[in-house]
Amino acid sequence: MNRELLRRISLLLNLVLAVVVGVLVLHRLNRAPAPSDIRSSPGKIASEAKPTKVVDETPTFTQQPKLPRYGDIASSTDRRRWVVDQLRAMGVPNDTLALVAKVDFEVQWDSRFDECGGDRDKLAAVQLAMNLNKDAEMRAALGEAGFRQWDQKNMLWEAMSTAVDVTASEGATIYDSKKKLQQQLLDLERARLKGTMDDAEISDAEDKAYSEYFQQLKDTLGDERYAKSQQLDDAYNADRLRHELAGVNPSDSQFQELFKADKEYNKSQLELDPSSPDYAAQLKALNDARDQFYRQVLGTEVYDTLQKQQDPAYSQMKKYETLWGLDDSKVDYVYSTMKQYEKSVEDYKAQINALVAQGQKVDGNVVSQKLGQLAGDTQQTLQNYLGQDSFNRLQRNRVLGFAGVRLSQ
Repeated sequence: MNRELLRRISLLLNLVLAVVVGVLVLHRLNRAPAPSDIRSSPGKIASEAKPTKVVDETPTFTQQPKLPRYGDIASSTDRRRWVVDQLRAMGVPNDTLALVAKVDFEVQWDSRFDECGGDRDKLAAVQLAMNLNKDAEMRAALGEAGFRQWDQKNMLWEAMSTAVDVTASEGATIYDSKKKLQQQLLDLERARLKGTMDDAEISDAEDKAYSEYFQQLKDTLGDERYAKSQQLDDAYNADRLRHELAGVNPSDSQFQELFKADKEYNKSQLELDPSSPDYAAQLKALNDARDQFYRQVLGTEVYDTLQKQQDPAYSQMKKYETLWGLDDSKVDYVYSTMKQYEKSVEDYKAQINALVAQGQKVDGNVVSQKLGQLAGDTQQTLQNYLGQDSFNRLQRNRVLGFAGVRLSQ
């Protein structure tokens, strides 16, 4: 959450707190017994017929311990709990109490973030420290039952993209699995900051942790509910595909063919091993096969139209073509030129990664020079065709993306 937003929320919460404290004070004053109500008991006073012999048997009242005032509490943890207790006594729901405690906790870390001065490593260390302390502070504020109620609700929400019905025992199992994954990721982040594991080791460990977590989730929910919870079920995927294809309006038979192919593609992609040396090549082959099938079913012209509709850069050029000194033909030229450039980069990337997978050494300087040459040639071509002003506008608006290459590990 943005820290400036947190500050504003904190100010609002402080105002609410002031009102709450005022109401509590007035509430206690209204309930305090009047002095006349705590005098000696009438039954213990001698009869008025004998006024000279009044026995003073005023009962002794045991003074109740005073509750601490908010301003007298030194610990931020205790102050947070004090506020939560006061609000809970007034009937405020647990979710609202959790929001108050969470925002107050996060705002109190602002000064530590500010002290980092933009240093990424320091910021990461403070973020990790805050995440490691969060559960303990929220548990202290809400109590064990309140914390579990709030935290399990959040964990189940994170676990399922689409909510499915679960029993109490299933919910508890999913919660435990999610908390285990959460702790594993925190431990890996700590290892990264300390330098006890390198990026490749951390990536492998994360893949393993997620794999075990999703398998546990699948075992708990079963295939059907698991697919729905992760938006992998047919109903969700069919709606998604209809939305993607709405601009080209395929026939029912075309849609069914593409939907079947899309299911096979998703299944094949999940079966790929990201840690495999030839993962990039396998994924590229899978994508190329899907694109080729789409082209066959829809026809080249309709397929090209679909590709343009799904390209953010093309949509941006169409929106501002008059302002940027373009027309339809220039927009199409830029689009096709950039597509050719991207294909050249992908082909080169595949060549380099194939060499790395074979154990051959690759000169990083040579790779950079080749990529620079591809980008430079494409930029020069577009600049000559469009003119300097239109080319500069595309550059300033980041329409032209010139990518680097990431080598397989």
